[in-house]
Amino acid sequence: MKTVTENAFEKRILDLLSKKLMSVSEVARKIGMRRDITAGYLEALKNQGKLDFSKVGRSYVYKTTERWKND
Repeated sequence: MKTVTENAFEKRILDLLSKKLMSVSEVARKIGMRRDITAGYLEALKNQGKLDFSKVGRSYVYKTTERWKND
């Protein structure tokens, strides 16, 4: 079984979120990862300045930052 590296998860997450806003649960489903682990990745990417987030109802939705999209 092939091991997926952290960089591969980061790339997939950034690719997904560069196309549209998504909740933590949506991202987790798309990449096939548990929601709690996905939330940790999203938080780390947010802290690196690669993602923005906002609260919509009870959910947090994420998107790539404008600066990151242009890189």
